[in-house]
Amino acid sequence: MISAESPSPPLRPHGPVPEVDAHSSTACELSGLDDLSGLPVAEIYGRSTERAVIDEVLARARAGDSGVVVVRGDAGIGKTALLEYAAAGAATDMRVLRGTGIESETKLPFSGLHLLLAPVLHLRNKLPGPQSEALDAAFGLVDQARSDRFLLGLATLSLLGEVAAAEPLLVLVDDTQWLDQCSAAVLSWVARRLRAEGVALLFAVRDGYPTPAEGVPDVRDLRLTALDRGSSAMLLGDLAGHVKDHLLAEAQGNPLALLELSAALTPEQRAGELPGATFHLHHGPMSGQLESAFAQRVRALPERTRSLLLAAAADDSGDLHLVLTAGRRLGADVADLEPAEDDRMVHICGDRLRFTHPLFRAAAYRSSSLQARLAAHAALAEAFGEGGMADRSAWHRAAAVHGADESVAAEMERTAENARARGGHAAVATAYHRAAQLTSDLGQRARRLDAAAQAALDAGMTSFATHLADRAWPIARDPTVRAGLAMVRAAIAQEQDLRARPEETVEAAAGLAKQAPDTAATMLLFALISVWSGGEPYQMPQLAASTAIVPRSSPMLADVTAAIAHLADERWAQAVPRIRSLVHGISSAANLATWQRITVQWWFLWLADIHAGQEGAVVLADRCQAQGNIGLLPRALLHLARTQLLLGRHRDVLSTSEEGLRVAAHTEQPHFVGHHAGLLACVAAIEGDQARCAELTEDILADGVSERGIECVYARALLDLGNGQYEAVLRRLTRVPQALMRHHPAIDHSLGTATLVEAAVRQGHPTLAVAPLARLQRWAHATGQPWTVAIAARCQAQLADGAEAERHYEQAIRLHRQDDAYPFEAARTHLLYGEFLRRRRQRNRARPLLRSALDAFEQLGAAPWIDRVRAELRATGETSQPKERTSGLLDRLTSQELQVVRLAAAGLSNAGIAARLYLSPRTVGYHLYKAYPKLGIGSRNDLARMDLDPDGRDSSGLS
Repeated sequence: MISAESPSPPLRPHGPVPEVDAHSSTACELSGLDDLSGLPVAEIYGRSTERAVIDEVLARARAGDSGVVVVRGDAGIGKTALLEYAAAGAATDMRVLRGTGIESETKLPFSGLHLLLAPVLHLRNKLPGPQSEALDAAFGLVDQARSDRFLLGLATLSLLGEVAAAEPLLVLVDDTQWLDQCSAAVLSWVARRLRAEGVALLFAVRDGYPTPAEGVPDVRDLRLTALDRGSSAMLLGDLAGHVKDHLLAEAQGNPLALLELSAALTPEQRAGELPGATFHLHHGPMSGQLESAFAQRVRALPERTRSLLLAAAADDSGDLHLVLTAGRRLGADVADLEPAEDDRMVHICGDRLRFTHPLFRAAAYRSSSLQARLAAHAALAEAFGEGGMADRSAWHRAAAVHGADESVAAEMERTAENARARGGHAAVATAYHRAAQLTSDLGQRARRLDAAAQAALDAGMTSFATHLADRAWPIARDPTVRAGLAMVRAAIAQEQDLRARPEETVEAAAGLAKQAPDTAATMLLFALISVWSGGEPYQMPQLAASTAIVPRSSPMLADVTAAIAHLADERWAQAVPRIRSLVHGISSAANLATWQRITVQWWFLWLADIHAGQEGAVVLADRCQAQGNIGLLPRALLHLARTQLLLGRHRDVLSTSEEGLRVAAHTEQPHFVGHHAGLLACVAAIEGDQARCAELTEDILADGVSERGIECVYARALLDLGNGQYEAVLRRLTRVPQALMRHHPAIDHSLGTATLVEAAVRQGHPTLAVAPLARLQRWAHATGQPWTVAIAARCQAQLADGAEAERHYEQAIRLHRQDDAYPFEAARTHLLYGEFLRRRRQRNRARPLLRSALDAFEQLGAAPWIDRVRAELRATGETSQPKERTSGLLDRLTSQELQVVRLAAAGLSNAGIAARLYLSPRTVGYHLYKAYPKLGIGSRNDLARMDLDPDGRDSSGLS
């Protein structure tokens, strides 16, 4: 639980926070509690390695650094004791905040986060207004407000930083396996961004469960195993020799088992006067034995005491008033708590109640009969209802019934919508799921399952979304519900690299075509993407034929069905105008859902309209963050990173795809893990970082080439091309099924086809380039974009000779000048044309082209290409080398440092930069401190005089 350290405003959905004088001797200082044996919990035997790690992290926090530690282990192994050791070490000179996951609150959004932050919420008035408002919205302190998940993460980070600014801060979170998903997501967000705040963050978790620190760089992971015999013997203290030996054998090095067994001994047993067989645990896993021992102690209590403990365990908010209110409905009163307190199962301080160990809470609940549990939940529902806490009341009412109950189901639906207003998509999904379980009408059940599946998908809970959609599909009859389910199932198939099921989407679209034709058109567009990007070209004619059942009841439906038919026959020139009209029409609609806008965004890249694609992707990534659509964020970031790569903004690609990769991994979306890893690998390949490129692509390509790994293939091919290994390029790219090299033409042709053509010509196999080039030309001329036609002209020049080749090169150069926003492609053209002219002994004409290529490659940090250009320049007689430019200095910065210095140069304060980049102000200061020496400067004034964007391609990441 939380040691109440200062007053906090009331929390409507989760219950009031008691006002406790933090400086009073009667305040609940839970860190000072002794454990069950009377041994102070800060006194630990063994665990020297683990204690050293904790001491180091505390020392770093005192020095202004931050660190994250995870303590893992079985029940009773000593996780909480290590947290208490940390608290004892921090007691004299650090602030301590405590939180714990509560099993009964896993479905209440942000309940765990509130318990953690309650003692310091009064400091939120020191935060920027939007951040303070995000906290108010998440905790239900204001009406009609929506919580921005990422802004809430920033607010939490800023609040912790505000506390740590006064004194170093230790944050302890126990039983993280029971944290609600919304709180866990925010703490995960915070853990990834802690850097220089002076915060030590420690999580304790049962073995086999994830923590909010999964994937956090530099996290210290401590897995506790059994104590060695010497430490176990010290823990037992003064016992007769054979008694001690017996307990050591029984407890198997589990500290809590040792303490429990020792505490249960009679004086005669401690002296060794009775045989050891009279005290032993049952055979089996130690965690099960401990649970059984705790359950036996609970069962030995009077019945009314057990009823109160059951009520406390069923909703362990620690509110003694609520427990007693529920208890009175069960026939118990406050006096009935005395036996449990005397036996040190619970600790009562003021109006707070706390179990002294999580196993007592589990035993109080699990050892009770089903009838008793239902009665306890019913009593709690009434108590919370009287207290005005509707959401908690609804959950307990739902737990108190078996079978269908429409009134409770409707109540759970209202709870789901309350959670949606606070941005808790995971809570929306679980509440709608529970509502569906309580619903007897099949149509209503399908509707609620559909709502649950869509919320689960938004929350990134892909497996749960799959389960919900699969449950709903066979019973759904309403066209709108079937449409929603079809889209969820199609989105999951794409995210999980599963076979597309366009027939479901087409059938659902046909059912909606008359009443909602534009929605039906969007669905067909999604079906087209699923088939087109799924590597299954044989489905295109099938998809085109299936659309015959869809009435052409709107211009949008006519456009999309015609586009499908043209693409099935690869009539690009006819398909592109239809798709362009469709995309611009749909993107201007005001009522599109976020996932639908992301679907539309895919087509801007398909049409090679990269500038529009980038603008839209920035907006969508911001929207996903603002709405808490974590499940959609990797897809939006993927669109953004692809545009950044094509536009030569490689540092921004690193920032965007590193975030996309982390979120995709966290939300179990392997499809987007592969694509983001591939884009990061492309940057590494262009820069000649062979080790990094291999690291990013090895696992993705281990099982062969799939759609999610196509950028990984291009990255390895680019690396080979830059190193002059043309045969390796051909081996890689000619083995890729052609269907996989047409999903995302802007990426496929610039990185794939163009690379294949160059390698084929250089290796003396030009015939291998003919068919891929023909596909590139058809697409490029259909889009009409200068940069795509320029690439096609460059590739055509490589297959030509003499004057014809020169004519194609000149065309490509002219087209690049019409749109100079694609520096890598333009530099490749200049290099190849310069080489061509140098081989024809036209050195004077070659030098300006090669110098231009060198300048661009240096800006991009493209080391292998820089070497190639310099070799060509030497061959022309060039002796001078270009001076180092600002971009060479910028290359010394990490992607995060570059974002920070750009914004600082633009005049933003540390707080303003922090709000923009979701960092704490102290972390911003840390990045500036690290960046200044790399740039050879000492202050913000020096930054203002630097050219931090020499090519005019300002892109500081997400706004």
